[in-house]
Amino acid sequence: MKQTLLTLFIILSGLLTGQTLNIGVITDTHYLSEKLMDGGYAVDNYVFAGGKNIKDAPAVLDKVLDEYMHSNIEVLLVCGDMTKDGEKQSHIDFVKKLKLLQDKGVRIFAIPGNHDINMPNPVEFRGNKTFPVPNISPDEFSDIYADCGYKGALKYDGSSLSYVAALDSKTWLLAIDAARYTEEPSSSGRILPETEKWIVEVLDEAREKGIQVIGMMHWGLTEHIMYQSIVFGDYLVADWERLRTLFADKGMKAIFTGHFHANDITAFTSGEGNTIYDIETGTLAAYPFAYRFVELDAEGMNITTRNVTSVPSNPNLATESKELIRQLAHKQAEGKLRKMNPDLPAEVSAHFAEVLAQIFVLHAYGDEQMDDHLKQLIENITLALENPVEDMNEMQLDFPPADNNVRIKFNQAISR
Repeated sequence: MKQTLLTLFIILSGLLTGQTLNIGVITDTHYLSEKLMDGGYAVDNYVFAGGKNIKDAPAVLDKVLDEYMHSNIEVLLVCGDMTKDGEKQSHIDFVKKLKLLQDKGVRIFAIPGNHDINMPNPVEFRGNKTFPVPNISPDEFSDIYADCGYKGALKYDGSSLSYVAALDSKTWLLAIDAARYTEEPSSSGRILPETEKWIVEVLDEAREKGIQVIGMMHWGLTEHIMYQSIVFGDYLVADWERLRTLFADKGMKAIFTGHFHANDITAFTSGEGNTIYDIETGTLAAYPFAYRFVELDAEGMNITTRNVTSVPSNPNLATESKELIRQLAHKQAEGKLRKMNPDLPAEVSAHFAEVLAQIFVLHAYGDEQMDDHLKQLIENITLALENPVEDMNEMQLDFPPADNNVRIKFNQAISR
């Protein structure tokens, strides 16, 4: 009852004042409960093997939530992958960390990612060993996150954990569950046909009522880097090209996403002239440790991005993570290059791998530009091949608009 009255008051306030709505955005926190790890070798080994800093993630999360506590945000969006691997204890303790914000009056909305539900092997870390711990089911997810969107929503999808919530009198949040937790574990995402039908009905109703719709989903709706659908296809929702057109033409203005651990905003305009913005936020478990502040109004939104660079236990947090991510990206890229072309000289594959690693690091932070260091790396490839690498300096590293600090202006949707 208390939450319902608060929601009604906020909607009435927006109706009377017409002021902007202040929103915080986080995603891919990959939080592992402090109860499930110690300072042993097993935790450190996991961090260095994969790049996700679960050891410092709780402190990073605490720092971000504390900043939100001292800000003017009214809403916090959590775009999936709250936990490392769906540990029940991690979900319970993650929600507890959000309680102070909720007690202040901040409304929180969450949606699952691929690391949250029915995960096959969640573990705790003790010394140099790991031990199995319980995971959670879809029903348990909606119970644990009842106060994060699932209790008091305007509408629910009967085929998934998707829902609609009122952000103010003229704005709906369409939270889309595209996780595949009823299938074999997968990092890819898809929207069920039944859920898509429900989404279309929601968007049609919103248009009829003059309601602005903002989306939230873990997977990307459009490409954020060149050839993403070919090289990193699992980071886009299945059938993304058709869905982005559908959502744009049905009037969705923007969608907040995550999953790729990069801070990037990409605009897509349909053939009918309708633009939708895919606002992807970086992870809080690795460089760039990004989180957003959004001022939403009827005409668009102002987006500001901040980054955690240190925590008390690790003053070199961002520097260390950035270098680790570069090393891992280099190793993976070189392995793929050698597999694709075994005859490629080792020197050439090493140069190519470093170019790709540097681009990946630049993309993670956002607002990528071809700096002198990257130009030199490309020159090294030219020298190694004894052949010019054409058009590398004209490579489109970043799709418009800007990624970190930008004003987005919505266009008028064309009715269909």
